[in-house]
Amino acid sequence: MLKDKDKSFLKYEITGAPAFAVVRITLDNPGQKVRAEGGAMVYMDGHINMETKSAGGVMRGLKRKFSGESMFQNFFSISDGSPPGMVAFAHGAPGDIVHLHLEQGEEWVLSRDAYICGTSSIEVTSKFGGFKGVLGGEGLMLTKIMAEADGDAWIGGYGYVERHELEPGQEFVVDNGVMMAYQAGIQHKVSKVGGRKSFMLGGEGVVIRYTGPGVVYTQNREIGLLASLLVPHLPIQRSS
Repeated sequence: MLKDKDKSFLKYEITGAPAFAVVRITLDNPGQKVRAEGGAMVYMDGHINMETKSAGGVMRGLKRKFSGESMFQNFFSISDGSPPGMVAFAHGAPGDIVHLHLEQGEEWVLSRDAYICGTSSIEVTSKFGGFKGVLGGEGLMLTKIMAEADGDAWIGGYGYVERHELEPGQEFVVDNGVMMAYQAGIQHKVSKVGGRKSFMLGGEGVVIRYTGPGVVYTQNREIGLLASLLVPHLPIQRSS
């Protein structure tokens, strides 16, 4: 189990890591709410309330949609007088789950579909990832989370997840397709690696070059690569 910080407003436990992680969150106060992506909930106690809405309105919902997240999100809570309740969430791809504790104003940039759930104080929106990001497999838009007040978020990666804490001035290069998350304030740029032949034929190409200080999370599998490996094995529909 990987944690960014030990602090958390909600009681939680991550099980099944690192291959098939599930985060189980306990709500023991009617004022507590968990906001989750559509389809992220795995199971929950019967007295947990769930409400579906487009948080922040339709426009913000559309921005989330462009970054690969859900336009409509689910909110989980318990009613006054209810006993504590548990709700479990998982990422769409097999891998690990990371907990982030964000202080007010703190921002993180995530890969597409990485966000799983968080406290209601965590705003989920989109960030322009650059045209090179399209070539690198991540798409034009990325997900950005920001803490409107201190709060928590849980994010998921495909495969093995690693945390990299960069010292001031330290350079770190990550393949664009396996970037999972990074602190929004870290210095970085998207570029290609190698020459034109490496870019076109070598299987590598677009990378993100980070310069510390800051924290970066990587995942060692890439959904786009998996999809390309499966394509030759899919049945071909022939027109009659």
